[in-house]
Amino acid sequence: MVRRNFQKTNTIFFFCFLLIAGLYFGAPLLIPITFAIFLSTLMIPVSKFFEAKVGVGRITSSFISTLILFLGVGLVLFFLFRQLGVFLTDLIERNEEIAEYVGVLQERLMSATGFTLEQQKELYQNEMTSIISWLQGFISGVLASVTEVLVKFLLVLIYVFLFLINRDKFKEFLMMYIPGDKKQETEEILSETKKVAHKYLWGRIQVMILLAILYTIVFTAYGVEHTPLLILFGTVITIVPYIGPLISGMLPILFMIVFGGSYGEIVSFIILVTIIQLMESYLFEPIIIGSEVQQSPLFIIIAVLLGGALWGAAGLILFVPIFGIIKIFADHNKELRPIGFLMGYKRPGAGETMIEKLQNKIKK
Repeated sequence: MVRRNFQKTNTIFFFCFLLIAGLYFGAPLLIPITFAIFLSTLMIPVSKFFEAKVGVGRITSSFISTLILFLGVGLVLFFLFRQLGVFLTDLIERNEEIAEYVGVLQERLMSATGFTLEQQKELYQNEMTSIISWLQGFISGVLASVTEVLVKFLLVLIYVFLFLINRDKFKEFLMMYIPGDKKQETEEILSETKKVAHKYLWGRIQVMILLAILYTIVFTAYGVEHTPLLILFGTVITIVPYIGPLISGMLPILFMIVFGGSYGEIVSFIILVTIIQLMESYLFEPIIIGSEVQQSPLFIIIAVLLGGALWGAAGLILFVPIFGIIKIFADHNKELRPIGFLMGYKRPGAGETMIEKLQNKIKK
């Protein structure tokens, strides 16, 4: 008995090792396919709408849905890079103002540490060559990454188009391998899996829109420099749990400090940005995304770290919904049900409508 349990444990560890190795070495193939699967679940309702209401065929509806996805993501990327170009141009034009600001910082550093201006200048000259080399390498890496992302995005769109066309065939193919007594449970698993993927992505988009509205109001009221860039980047980056919202809140605060503002304005601005971040984390996400896709904060952190280690930036986004799907499979398997219980984080309000959840939040 002990030997059998030991062999079973070794088999599980060996399977986990092979799975992690497969995810790591298969990343170039798996990342575009995984993105396409999740985006397909987002666009299936759109495709069905055109088929039912407009009366077009499957291929036409799939093409229109893919085109809508291309235009939506493409416009966001276009405006993001456009505003980034405006920001870089502004930095070049304001080099004298930045130099004065650096001079003030040098004087404050000298008064605080006793590090003289001559010593700071000597250190600055010694480090300038390495700084320039690092910047050149960083810019080259960014340009190469942008080109690679655009190529992979086109590949993802092709996958999305093909998945939308063949969505019924994939389901029928899977059902061919399922015994008759398991078909109903498999239907439930597929339905819940599709619901998690769709609810996570569509809910995240809705949260981004609300966050962008609040950012626009606050940033415009305070006259923050480069508001469009901060809004676009700040909302898009929140798709990464924990890390994204932190960067989204810290970046505008940094801009407010660097590009001007009295101490009172800076303090009040920090308070408002903090309130917005708290609303995003404890009000918008639970109400809009829902308790159906909520996981334990511990496993969200594990998903982010593991995804980043295996798939880089793509893993930071994809592994949270992937862990949500793993939880669904665990909940429907008797032996794995304790793992699903451990991964879950059931919040009050499960099964309620959005209005009911909002009312309960307001009552609290």
